[in-house]
Amino acid sequence: MSRAAILSAALLALPASALWDAAGHRTVAAIAWEHMTPRARARAVELLLHGPALANFASLRPADGSDAARDRALFLNAATWADLVRNRNQAWHVYHHPTWHYADFYWDVENGQAHDLPGPRPGPAPDSLNAVERIVALRATLVDSSAADTTRAVALAWLLHLVGDVHQPLHCSSRVTTDDPLPHGDAGGNTFRLDDDRNLHGYWDRILDASVAPEPGEDSIAYASRMAQRIEGTEARVPPSADVSGWAQEGLRLAQTVVYAGVSRGSAPSAAYEAEALKVSDGRIALAGYRLAALLNEALK
Repeated sequence: MSRAAILSAALLALPASALWDAAGHRTVAAIAWEHMTPRARARAVELLLHGPALANFASLRPADGSDAARDRALFLNAATWADLVRNRNQAWHVYHHPTWHYADFYWDVENGQAHDLPGPRPGPAPDSLNAVERIVALRATLVDSSAADTTRAVALAWLLHLVGDVHQPLHCSSRVTTDDPLPHGDAGGNTFRLDDDRNLHGYWDRILDASVAPEPGEDSIAYASRMAQRIEGTEARVPPSADVSGWAQEGLRLAQTVVYAGVSRGSAPSAAYEAEALKVSDGRIALAGYRLAALLNEALK
């Protein structure tokens, strides 16, 4: 079996919770796929199959199944590529950019109310290459018909991932307290420890598959497809918005009003908190999918 076939099989065999996480990103991509034009779908697949050799997008396309099913699986798996490249043992690690995955806004609480901290914040300058800035820049690259297809393919793969990332509230927030002071705050909830070595950021990253378990024998693509249908059945489609900064501000407000409400350090979230977190996450995943589809339909028309 070729290396590409081995990697494709491994990706599809991953439990949905192995790597929002991989389940969330595939679900965003599955929703987007359903709302993309045939032209945008075909062009997205074409770009991914003609990406740079080091990026190895072709390895994300299953070896078996119909061409249509394999193309769709490639698209869904490509939404996880920006996390896969974290692996230092793979050649595609050259594409890893850790600061691209988030756009932290800093805030604290004054008199019981969330209070945005003015910039620039103390300490090192905020990362200039962040999720909001990158989505805008990569969208411009994808639209640029004079850019090489290899360049546009990498931009596409990053967009598939970052549009999902910026809709996770803790990718847009860093709360400042006496326990988590500036210059870093709580790093998007990463230093807010829950029970059993969980932190708040990881809890929200994994909310989907932690709340709705995969069925026996269900692979990652089938699981994402089922989750996309479930979410679309409850979340109304909204008019598209291209305001990327606005997307991040939505996440920040949810962090300030929902994410930290009713949860305590060192304790497991309550059933009520878990239900609200899943409801909010469903809405953000749906919005990410709808907005990603609109972005790609425009960029690849």
